[in-house]
Amino acid sequence: MKKTAFDFSKNDIFIDTDKKLNKKEREFLEVIRDKYKGKNEKHITFNEKELRNIVKDRSSIEEFLDKFSKRRIHLRLIEKGEEIFFSSFSIFDFYMKNREEYRIYISRSLKSLKESGIFDDIDLLLILLFKEKKSFQLYLAMIKNRTKGKFLLTRDQLKELLGVAQENYERFYDFEKTILRPALNDINELTKYNIDYKKIKNSEGFTSKIMEIEFVFNHKLSPIIASEIDSLLLPLRDRVDSIAKVSKIIEETLLKEGIDFVRNNLYHLDKGISGSLDEAISLALKENPNIETQERYILVNKTTDIFSNRFIFESRLYKELLKCKFYYNYNFLKTLRNMKIGELLQYKDERHKIEILYLDKGRESTIEIYKLAENATQEKK
Repeated sequence: MKKTAFDFSKNDIFIDTDKKLNKKEREFLEVIRDKYKGKNEKHITFNEKELRNIVKDRSSIEEFLDKFSKRRIHLRLIEKGEEIFFSSFSIFDFYMKNREEYRIYISRSLKSLKESGIFDDIDLLLILLFKEKKSFQLYLAMIKNRTKGKFLLTRDQLKELLGVAQENYERFYDFEKTILRPALNDINELTKYNIDYKKIKNSEGFTSKIMEIEFVFNHKLSPIIASEIDSLLLPLRDRVDSIAKVSKIIEETLLKEGIDFVRNNLYHLDKGISGSLDEAISLALKENPNIETQERYILVNKTTDIFSNRFIFESRLYKELLKCKFYYNYNFLKTLRNMKIGELLQYKDERHKIEILYLDKGRESTIEIYKLAENATQEKK
């Protein structure tokens, strides 16, 4: 799907659902969002116990999924007061059951919107989890001002933004308690940002009227991001002309694509390039965000076998990994510990890509170990 140019700092987006999600549906959507990374997944896997814990005993799992699949999202994009885009779609297209496993196939429309580039900064599934409908407009205002870290609104502008009639909530205290704070709680609880505000009065007096509200926000990962930027730049900084500019590009990509993506794209970047690395870093991280999806790995080990239990499977896994000179680290062990039966585990670092599928009850499990093309070629020589 062609990338769509849509500037959220100048335009508006409106999202509605045909009906407010109930408690079970919200819990189900939270799990979907946690499992779905918005990249290449075709489906999300649930075991029967997971779904049973959500659905409880009043209805069957199939009945619940049938009902949820009919829920629709309605999306409008507005540019200069004119509707330029409209879409209506479900969250998932269909599901299937294989023994004790359910596969939920994510809506093709949701995937296409992600690929279009329109929602690089906005998580559609997150928006549906907001408890308050007014939360999204405040969230959107924050996204529009994300480079500044703050924005200022008059009292009347804030009411208009949140769809509250000017004659309602004459006392700011009532507006604050009923409308504003619940919306902020939504953002702080569900998004990657922390947001707060301060009230600006027309004078210093105790009874002075509140005229403006200044919102201040920051990314929850800011301290971690700063440390990661320093770590990534350390081996490259002698060949970078503008540390500030390159740091900004790395920060934006870390927040959008994640740490593994940036590490993989910067690894070996200085090899074969003479002079400044500024442009190369920009191309790798900012102008070519799909570089990670290019095939840069070679399969060096594949094991397919039936294992009587997980302990035997993991023992074999460790043996095959050592053959490929992969030495365990905390991130890999943590990922392996969370691996579920029937769920494909994918792990990637600077040198290896590992894909593991463990199946029980006499079914074949697979272990695939890849290496970066450069490393694999060198070892063969």
